[in-house]
Amino acid sequence: MNRREILTGGSMLGLGAMLPMLGSAAMAQARAPMASGGGTTGFDPADPMQNAEVLARMNLGIDPGTNYGWFKGRVFAVIGDDQVITPLFDLEGFGANRMEPLGGARYRSLHREVGYYKDLRTGKILETWKNPMLDGEEVKVSHIHNDPVNAVIGPTIEAKLGEGQVTEFPLSLPWTFMGELAMTSFDVNTRWQNVLDPKEWPRESNGKEYVRVSEYLQFVAKRADLDNWRNLGRIPTHGSWQRLGTWVPWMLMGNKPGHLFYRSHTMSLNSTADLPADIRDYTEKHFPKYLEAPETWVAPNVTSFEVYKAENTPAPYK
Repeated sequence: MNRREILTGGSMLGLGAMLPMLGSAAMAQARAPMASGGGTTGFDPADPMQNAEVLARMNLGIDPGTNYGWFKGRVFAVIGDDQVITPLFDLEGFGANRMEPLGGARYRSLHREVGYYKDLRTGKILETWKNPMLDGEEVKVSHIHNDPVNAVIGPTIEAKLGEGQVTEFPLSLPWTFMGELAMTSFDVNTRWQNVLDPKEWPRESNGKEYVRVSEYLQFVAKRADLDNWRNLGRIPTHGSWQRLGTWVPWMLMGNKPGHLFYRSHTMSLNSTADLPADIRDYTEKHFPKYLEAPETWVAPNVTSFEVYKAENTPAPYK
């Protein structure tokens, strides 16, 4: 991998606003465009410019104003090879996105996002959580609220994710066409520097680096919408998002062995009226600015680990 293929910091570019961007330094391998099951008549999956135009429209759209994407899933603990994977809590949220055209199939994606951890049994948004891996110790939950999560979507993906850390890699989407549907995916596999020094944050930090933080997105759209992309400001999508990542800081797991696995449904929305009432109400009360996309470009991006560091102090041992 060369330097331009190394992504450091930041959440997964807010693609589809479907990610609770937990932060990722991504190492993305450029892939040759592929199409199986036949191509489309109005969309060329091998054309980088058309891929960028279509991705911008699937990334909640290029229509003026704020566009929204929702996600809902479950988070599991993975410990060793001989223990059963265990569900811990649910996660639900949304992203608010605004696209600014730059010309040449390039768009600025202005993005912010929230994600709320929820009780497995009741579905209620958690304020505290009893960690079964710490003998039931009650910990304070820190919900995801990342701003900004900005990027340039085009034939080359670009983002500034920290001082001297610039993301730049060629966009290439693998397409599959089945009947009336078009499907593609976007994968990132990562390793990046931990902003929480384990000497200062022994209960929150798993070490000097976050190793094997990976995210996998799938998008499903109507084939007819891709054929008609030139006439559409937004291509509605649904899909899924999976993630492998370290323990999140508020769990207070320190460098205990294991990691988290996320799986979720994703979908683009017409407005905040489409959000579940509890998600909309909690956001209005605690994070009202996240109901609208950013107005101006800001760099670098932030991750939820940086947000946690700014808003908390190291937790004492029980």
